[in-house]
Amino acid sequence: MTLAPSASASGDGTCQVDKDACFFYNSNLQGAKVDLDDCWSYNHANFAFIGPGNGAGLTLKNNAASVQNWQHANWHFVYYNSNLQGPRQEISPWSWTNLNSTLKNENASSTFFEIGC
Repeated sequence: MTLAPSASASGDGTCQVDKDACFFYNSNLQGAKVDLDDCWSYNHANFAFIGPGNGAGLTLKNNAASVQNWQHANWHFVYYNSNLQGPRQEISPWSWTNLNSTLKNENASSTFFEIGC
């Protein structure tokens, strides 16, 4: 799987239905956020949280506490290491979760498990 350059993400802090995974700086979908588009894989060092809220301007890598998957059919996987390596947590379609104790503030990459990409 090829990791996309940062230009492929929305990166405007607007989470779009059927398109994005949104990462939040704080638990329970609070604080600044960053949105990543579908059909790509990402190393989190290339992105920063967009405000308002706690964490605005900080890098996504190793700073996320919660994730919302806005896809209706595709799972989103968050990985401990860059390049989709190490322990992972799966976020089901149309759901959100606080990252588990292994991945909270230890997130380095993520991808959608795509149907039809």
